[in-house]
Amino acid sequence: MRVTTGNYEIDDDPGRIDPDAAVAFLTTQAYWGRWRGAADIKEQISQAWRVVGAYDQDGAMVGFARAFGDGGSIYLADVYVLPGHRGAGLGKAVVKAMIEDGPGGELRWMLHTSDAHGLYRGFGFSAPDHRYLERPSREPAAGPDPLDTGPLTGSHVRLEPLGYHHAHGLLDAAAGGADLYRWTPMPREGDEDQMRGYVETALAMRDRRTAVPYAVVRVEDDTVIGSTRFHQLDYWPWPDREAGAGATAVPDVCEIGWTWLSKDAIRTAANTEMKRLMLTHAFETWQVRSVCLHTDARNERSRAAIERIGGRFEGVLRAHRMAADLIPRDSARYSVTADEWPAVKRHLAMLSDRLGQGTLASAARWCLSGQHWLLRWGRAMDRQPAEPARSTRSGRLVVVDAGAEQRRIAPLVITEPGASRLKASPIVTFPQ
Repeated sequence: MRVTTGNYEIDDDPGRIDPDAAVAFLTTQAYWGRWRGAADIKEQISQAWRVVGAYDQDGAMVGFARAFGDGGSIYLADVYVLPGHRGAGLGKAVVKAMIEDGPGGELRWMLHTSDAHGLYRGFGFSAPDHRYLERPSREPAAGPDPLDTGPLTGSHVRLEPLGYHHAHGLLDAAAGGADLYRWTPMPREGDEDQMRGYVETALAMRDRRTAVPYAVVRVEDDTVIGSTRFHQLDYWPWPDREAGAGATAVPDVCEIGWTWLSKDAIRTAANTEMKRLMLTHAFETWQVRSVCLHTDARNERSRAAIERIGGRFEGVLRAHRMAADLIPRDSARYSVTADEWPAVKRHLAMLSDRLGQGTLASAARWCLSGQHWLLRWGRAMDRQPAEPARSTRSGRLVVVDAGAEQRRIAPLVITEPGASRLKASPIVTFPQ
């Protein structure tokens, strides 16, 4: 097959290919496959299923492509046009000759590329769906993948990178909370297949580098209590960002969302600490420019929670996303910028202190203030005494046994000896 394009010829004759010309470009100017030497490239050309060259009026090869496969699926590789000959439509002509004008027109084609996506979309190429899996080559990595955050651990919760092994725990966490999730897309309660699909979708987003999903695990008893994720990861086209940076690229902005907690974790320290861990990682490790959060505009509880942690309300995006009740959702948008992060960080630290980041001993010293009071544990909801703390009084000193397990969000009930009424007290948490 030989066709003319302007002052150039496109030809698929293997005998006309100039391997030395291909080596000269691929070893010095190509951003891909730089591990190859001349012998590797010449061997690949000789073993190719098809090759196509572009030639100038003097017969010099100024463009090239090769393809290899198994007769059912074909891989397109090493497509290039020399810089001095670009702009004449040669790239399109070479790809057309390879894919549409030869024997592979009805076959399945694949390629990897960091540029010319518009060219390849014109020939039917598109991003693969969730069925496509790939094991990357074991070339020396340019650096660690910034999306492999590992667990993010606090005093109350640990955010573990989501995996299939979390599905059963998530199913248990979602039980009995249908009224809490009316604004949040969730698998049906008790539906194991839907929960596995939920995890599958989250992991597919991670593979596409558009999300980093987590299971939320309560530190106290290693129980899965919900899920959250970074998503809408956006990578700005900085002039010094290398093409194909891929697994070493750090997002410039991101969103925190897909957050839900088990019924018994609502109104505990979990949500505040989750956001603190994620915002800290986003701003201090990734060094993003901003983090945004969206919620259904009707979800007053979620909006109040975002405002409480310091998110700044930006407005309502109309018909922004599909709602959990399958109608166009108006989204309330909040954000925190890098400039605002130091103040928000201090605010979150203050919230954490209120929720009991101090030790039992320091809480006792703060509450006693020199008075001869007894300490008792109380319940968070009804503030009724539940279990006395072991303590003794000696002069102005109260000695408290801090060996008990951590009690979450337990208000300290303070009683003067002989008094019948309870004094007001803060809500605190006593770690071991």
